[in-house]
Amino acid sequence: MSMLLGVIAGFALLSLVVAVMQAVRMVRLAPAREELGPFMLLGWWKFHRLAAKAGPAAAQHVQIYQRAAIAFLVFIVLGVILSGWAVNQAAMPPAPVTSGLLVNPAGAPAGLAFNAHLRRVAMPGAPLVES
Repeated sequence: MSMLLGVIAGFALLSLVVAVMQAVRMVRLAPAREELGPFMLLGWWKFHRLAAKAGPAAAQHVQIYQRAAIAFLVFIVLGVILSGWAVNQAAMPPAPVTSGLLVNPAGAPAGLAFNAHLRRVAMPGAPLVES
């Protein structure tokens, strides 16, 4: 499963690199009268306005950028869904067996163990029994 997640992450990074390269080419091919400010639309999914600002020379780069940006987000969402599913499907280690009175977290020295019966928590609607 981790190999599949690595492949998805690799494709996501590859599509991000392609999107950045196409964005740089769009800015370079833009008409001289356009400033860099209109290209702040790159991250706002306004591809038609971006194509109008970049001009006809950069039309092919706008299409490639659009596809790469959408592919990047699809791979990110797919990776998050798949990693969440993998975590839920993983076998949980067995719970450590502890005595009824003494709770000792895994790896904690015996002197740091706390007694759960001495520390009670007040629940809503239940009377507090601490003295």
